[in-house]
Amino acid sequence: MANAVRHKIRNLLQKLNDEDRNTLCCLLIKAGYSARIGKERPGGKGQTMYFVEFWEDRDD
Repeated sequence: MANAVRHKIRNLLQKLNDEDRNTLCCLLIKAGYSARIGKERPGGKGQTMYFVEFWEDRDD
């Protein structure tokens, strides 16, 4: 996984709910990517931001 490039789809406008994030993650996995759902608090305070992160595992 050292050569994997990671991409994040951030939920900036709070448009994606839990079901949307789960569906997006499932579609990415079906397409052959590794994916995970995560959350972070920018600056350690404020509102929690959820995201879907995905990458393609390569064995180069």
